[in-house]
Amino acid sequence: MWINVQRKWMYLEGIFVSGDIRSQLPEEAKKFDEKNKLFKTIMTDTYRDPLIKKQCHVPSRLADLESIFVGLERCEKSLNDYLDSKRNAFPRFFFISDDELLSILGSAEPSAIQEHMIKMFDNIASLRLVKVSDTMTQAQAMISAEKEEMQFKQSVPTDGRVEDWMTKVLEEMRRTNKMITKEAVYYYRFRKTRVGWMYNYQGMVVLATNQIWFAFACFFLVKVDRI
Repeated sequence: MWINVQRKWMYLEGIFVSGDIRSQLPEEAKKFDEKNKLFKTIMTDTYRDPLIKKQCHVPSRLADLESIFVGLERCEKSLNDYLDSKRNAFPRFFFISDDELLSILGSAEPSAIQEHMIKMFDNIASLRLVKVSDTMTQAQAMISAEKEEMQFKQSVPTDGRVEDWMTKVLEEMRRTNKMITKEAVYYYRFRKTRVGWMYNYQGMVVLATNQIWFAFACFFLVKVDRI
């Protein structure tokens, strides 16, 4: 029981003591503090007199450890419910671990999302985050692992809850991608040179546009052939 308590305490201590999660889960943090105080009292006594048999036979020692364990389990369950609520609000959080999600939620800086972008989005290595004022940072573009950049048509403020502004970033990714692809399809007809047109757009946009026009050409030829 002592070893089980230690393992659970080591996992939760860094989250509830030094992280910003305390402010988001105040009731659970208060419950953790109570169990944390009792656990540290036991460990302090053990440090002063480290004879294991003597420490294990202290009156109510097992009952105290069981109480701590149950309390820590409740804190962990509340923490998991909290993480699940964040994942349900922004499902791409399911692609990262609990520790990685906690590192994002426990930071007030939007840049905390950067190192996890590649896991949540296919080949999007990072966002271009620009600080436009002392209190406002905007997501202005997405950048691939090959350093190819797609500028958002409209910048997204990174204020409020991370799952909320990341949902807006996702919507802007789709909107921008759709608009740029439609633009590329339109200007394909009026290009001066094919290479010049290709350099104006991202690689995947060029591929998609080529496929659209290839399919159109095939359809047109088949129709003419039938006529």
